[in-house]
Amino acid sequence: MTRLEKTIFIFCILKASIFSAPEEAFVELGMKGQKNEFYRVLIDDETEEIYVGVGEFLDFTKIENVRFDRKRRRIKGMLDREKEIDVRIPENISIDLEDDIFVKLKDLQEYFYIKDYQWDDERYVLTLFPEFKTPRDYSLELNNQRTRLAMAKKEQELEEEGDYISEKKSLLAPGMLKFIYSNSDIEENDYSFDLNYGTELLYGEFEVTQKIYPESDLDYIRLRYSEVLGEYYLSIGDFYLESDSIFDAERNLRGISFSKNEYYGTRVNNRTIIEGDVQNANLVELYRNGNLDDFELLTQNRFRFDPLNISSSDNYTIKIYYRDGRVEVKDIFVIGNQNILNKGENDFVIQGGRGISEKNEQYLGKYKYGLTENITTSIGTSFLENRDGIKYDVLEGGVAYKFGLDKYPTLVSGTILEEFNSESLGFKGILEQKLPWDSNLIVRYEEYNKEIAERLKKDYSYNVDLSKSFRKFSSSVGYFNNSYEDENLYQIYLNLDYNISKNLRMSLSNEYYEFSSTNEITSNGYGSQIKLNYNGIRGISTILEGKVNYEENKIVDDEIKLSLVKSTAEEGFFRNVDTAFEVGHSREKGTFFEMRFTYIFDNNIYIEFPDIRTDNKRTTVGGRVEKTIYLGNPLLAINNNSVTDGWVEGKVFVDENANGVMDEDEDIYVGAEVVSSGGSSTVKEDGRYVVGNIPGRELHTVNVNRETIDPMLVQGKEIIKFKGATSSKVNVDIPLVPVSMISGVIESEIEVEERRYNGVISNLDIILKNGKDEVRRTTAEIDGYYFFEDILPGDYTVEIVTNSKRYSGEFDRKTLSVKVKSGREGDYYEDNNFLVKSVEIVEDEIVEDETVEVVIEKVEEGLNEKVS
Repeated sequence: MTRLEKTIFIFCILKASIFSAPEEAFVELGMKGQKNEFYRVLIDDETEEIYVGVGEFLDFTKIENVRFDRKRRRIKGMLDREKEIDVRIPENISIDLEDDIFVKLKDLQEYFYIKDYQWDDERYVLTLFPEFKTPRDYSLELNNQRTRLAMAKKEQELEEEGDYISEKKSLLAPGMLKFIYSNSDIEENDYSFDLNYGTELLYGEFEVTQKIYPESDLDYIRLRYSEVLGEYYLSIGDFYLESDSIFDAERNLRGISFSKNEYYGTRVNNRTIIEGDVQNANLVELYRNGNLDDFELLTQNRFRFDPLNISSSDNYTIKIYYRDGRVEVKDIFVIGNQNILNKGENDFVIQGGRGISEKNEQYLGKYKYGLTENITTSIGTSFLENRDGIKYDVLEGGVAYKFGLDKYPTLVSGTILEEFNSESLGFKGILEQKLPWDSNLIVRYEEYNKEIAERLKKDYSYNVDLSKSFRKFSSSVGYFNNSYEDENLYQIYLNLDYNISKNLRMSLSNEYYEFSSTNEITSNGYGSQIKLNYNGIRGISTILEGKVNYEENKIVDDEIKLSLVKSTAEEGFFRNVDTAFEVGHSREKGTFFEMRFTYIFDNNIYIEFPDIRTDNKRTTVGGRVEKTIYLGNPLLAINNNSVTDGWVEGKVFVDENANGVMDEDEDIYVGAEVVSSGGSSTVKEDGRYVVGNIPGRELHTVNVNRETIDPMLVQGKEIIKFKGATSSKVNVDIPLVPVSMISGVIESEIEVEERRYNGVISNLDIILKNGKDEVRRTTAEIDGYYFFEDILPGDYTVEIVTNSKRYSGEFDRKTLSVKVKSGREGDYYEDNNFLVKSVEIVEDEIVEDETVEVVIEKVEEGLNEKVS
């Protein structure tokens, strides 16, 4: 043996004895929700480095658009819709086994855009954090969207097909009667007593409030029919007149109204007046462009807001908090705003009645029609009278036209108003222009006839408003001018909004005005207002507001106040509690303070105490108590507070034959909790439940709390919908159906190598179908075991779907049938097994003449390893 041969022989012995090769190990691999609890890697005990197989990794990720050519040692393709990979793996830094190439974890990071990883060497858990979106990410997004759409479609189909429970409407029902005792000053015993009654009358919803003491007066009355011609309401009784603000006719009327607008606002100069009636509520919040702007604690049933218009394109909604814990959101229709109807679409309003306060008769009718997709015409007439006896007999006609670019459209509208008692015409015009950089330009112009001009002291007025939004910031700057004969008033305003966070917003409003006569300035002034609005969790709203106004450089008005309100919630520990607090100071009021605390008792008793107010240097303490009963059964325990709400009741039973009907030999289920939109109820010994606070006309769901029943029982129908009744019940019986379990094992032939078998079952979906519909989908565990729980009686098919690109398995069958029988109890259907007969490895091939974009070579590092 030569000296060189001896040297090589000794070096090989030393290397084999001192340095050992990485050994095979099995770890738990996780990445963005994917997990394989029996994943093969190589671990070097000496250096503690981990080697990951490229082919196995691609199979784990299920990336479809990446190919791995093991022979050419090349990886190429798209990791996701943005990141591309094209890599050659150097031989000197990898370990080749029979069917895969293993690379170091740090090299895997570099190849596959993996920004970080975590390795738990005690539990052998490896977690990867990639920068690319995995197929699972895309699948979850799609599945979530499909689930939402499927659920919405299913509920819509139930509504369209009438697959919901409802009670027939009646000419007259017993109805609900509420007794109301209110005392605004307990020390002076300043109390009142009222009655509130609601029922179903002549197939409509009827409600009346009668003051009893200290004076007798009909406070409110209305018979309303909903779902008349789609979205329209027919109201007989009290309503608000949808009249233009230039006519000072009384708006609170008693008569007939046919309209789809429940609540609306009118523009007066740079403000929007929003007012309306709402029964059985204690709080109304005003939202501007989706953010809290103001709120009002109700002492009567009426509310009013007059917010500054930060922008002429502001949108308003109100959120109504009812005393029973319900919350309702309503859009505000602002009279005078432009809107384009679709071609052939109609909109109208017909109203007529007598003013509740001034007793003057008012009549109004308007009609809009979508002539084309871009042109809407309107016509209307009104016969109005103000408190001074001045009558307005008006005929109006208008047109709105949209044109220009799709991205930057222009919308113009004009309305001509002719008074029969006047020789001149009135005109109102609006131009809206969408501009680049999220900006809007709005120009409004109004010209009045002689009689209205004399009353309003306006010949004409115009407003130019430019607004812009940028991320969390929005602003508007505007100019308003009002001219009458030789007098002129103009205003300049600057308004800013900043959304500090999701629930916190700051608003700043500034305005300057100047009044002149015969070209001489007679007065001027300016003012500022700042608001900090918080609308957070658990129904808590807070507004910190400060304002100051100057005339001739002297303060004429200032105020600072802090308002906080916590509304009743539909669930949770504070469900029955609501409280309000307001403290402030102003020149006019001095220091003022108000606090209100409310608790709703379960037995249908509403108590509001204490209601503390400080005004005119005097503090008063008041309270309010309400009790509602059902006249058909005064002892019925329902938690209704609104007299027009109904309730849902019924039985919960074990449906042994799964026919949806309670048969004579089937038993009720005592103790189950039933949940609906109005609250929850526990099934009593008589087998019945009762849940109140169910608004009429709307569709609701009712279901059983799964945690309160046997785990081998489920609700017989996934979605049970019913339509609420006015001041009466809806009977809904809920069947509970025994459920079963289907299980099995994905087995393998003895000849199949365990590693290849693991590769197959780790990328296998097992699907349970009922007919063509997919019921459940699952994956197998490490040993091939799979199962489906909570399976209702029926005929099912179990199907296996392979997702592995790397391993191609041959099975004894791909589907099998299982019949789940009905009965008093569920059953276990086991041994629904599949057999893996053989597994082959599928090799990718990348043509060599394809362009190589990235080649990673680590020769120096490889040489260093060889030397060691």
